This record gives sequence, C-alpha cells and structure tokens, in this order.
Amino acid sequence: MVDPLQEIAQERERARERGDPLAEVCYLVTVASADRAEARALTLRDVTERGIGVMVNRTSPKWRQLSQTETATVLIHWPSVRRQYRIWGTVAPMEPERVDAYWRRKSHGSKLLEYYYTEFRPQSGTIASRDEFLAGIEALRRRFPDRDAVPAPPSLAGIYVAPREIEIWHGSEERLHDRRRHRRSGVEWECTILVP
Repeated sequence: MVDPLQEIAQERERARERGDPLAEVCYLVTVASADRAEARALTLRDVTERGIGVMVNRTSPKWRQLSQTETATVLIHWPSVRRQYRIWGTVAPMEPERVDAYWRRKSHGSKLLEYYYTEFRPQSGTIASRDEFLAGIEALRRRFPDRDAVPAPPSLAGIYVAPREIEIWHGSEERLHDRRRHRRSGVEWECTILVP
C-alpha cells in the first residue's frame, strides 16, 4: 500500500501535468469558536513526509486559531485527476530555510503585502478604504523598490499540518467513488474502506 502522503505528492504531479488550476491550492480549515469553523484557500507549498505545508502570517486570525487548537484540516481537490484529500492533524513549524526559500519565490506585491501586515494593519484587520490600503502598499513599494530587497517580516511563518488522519476520495464517472480513511498508528497507517 502506498503511503497516503506519497500518493498526494504523486497525484499533485499528475494534476500539474494536466494543467489543473487547483494543483497549487489547498483549503485550510480552522476552528474560530465552538460554533464556527473557518475555511480559506491558500497556496499549497509542500507535500512531504512532514505533512502539508503552507505559509501563514502571525497577525492573521487563522494564526490565532491554529495557536489555540494546534490542529487543522486541509482539503485538497484536483478535478483533473478526480482526487480529493481531507487531512486532519497537528500544526508543526516549517524549517526556517524552507520559509526563506518560499519567501524568495514570492512576487514583489505578495512580499509587500506580507510586510503591510506588520507595518500598517494585521491581516483581516479593518481599514477605512481601499485607497488607504493601496497608499500603504505604495509607501512600501517606494521603500522597497526591488523585489529581492524586501526582507521577510518577523510575522511570516510556515507550518505543516502533520496528518493524524487522511481521507482519500478517488472519483468515478458513475459516482461509485473509492473512499479510504488512513489513520496514523505510530509510524504506520491503518486503512479503512468507506462507503462513497
């Protein structure tokens, strides 16, 4: 049996080869309160033996939610290969050198936005107008005109959702899908077949 994380990495490559627009996307689900879960689309940075890697900003509500529960769910869906994965697990920090490597790849605007959270308003904070936001970005652009000269802000963080459970869905045209639940048991995975 293939390790479920290895399967996710392999199917991601197939999705990329097929030009799936969601190949670089995952959905992070966190718990905001006892009666509210929150989901958002993020760039899927890593699929490794450590888990599912994403970047977050420590000024964001999602960071506070992750810090409180130390668990999260990630949903991945690649229509081009008829695959869906639900990953539930604990949050673990990404290695600083990986965070730095992802930082170097970010676009100029994306880097300025990360800096904006620290210099002006936290992520998801309120502002008076879009013009106020754009003025802050323009001020940062004047300060850091070169993409490569923008330093990573201290609020930038990389995390892994280290899976305890992975549910795999292999889609079927006839809707007779193949569903399996993998639960971590020590270093091994226990697999259960589920009714689609």
